Amino acid sequence: MFARERYEPKNVLVVEDSADDVELLLIAARTAPDVVSFHMVKDGEQALAYLKGEGQFADRKAHPLPHLVLLDLSLPGMDGFEVLAWIRQHPEFSALKVFVWTDSGDPGALDRAIRTGANRFVPKSVSFVRGGLTGLVRGIAQAIPDPVETESQ
Repeated sequence: MFARERYEPKNVLVVEDSADDVELLLIAARTAPDVVSFHMVKDGEQALAYLKGEGQFADRKAHPLPHLVLLDLSLPGMDGFEVLAWIRQHPEFSALKVFVWTDSGDPGALDRAIRTGANRFVPKSVSFVRGGLTGLVRGIAQAIPDPVETESQ
């Protein structure tokens, strides 16, 4: 069982309201289906419900805790900054990696995201160039330690 866990896909919660962006990400994910498993939500409220395991996300087999959150900053209702702040205020998620995935070129917004606790900024404009999304999927997989690495630390 221990060795099997090492090869299970790494769970990524994608918080993104653009259906087109989600579709492009899912197409890229097909290049590494055994490496990364994406779980999608459309807004900040759903992201928090997912992380808390509430409502439609209560079944942890269907909605496992993520190893990483790929977070859009511009969301309807609760925006990405509020989601990021909530994650960082809850000690049970202190080790959760959060990559901000946005098309905002505003340096102030990017600085604010880093100060709020984002681990990395991934510009959508770069992600959507030739081969970029496949690289993003591989980068996400590499950013999440394998269970063996986590347990030996």
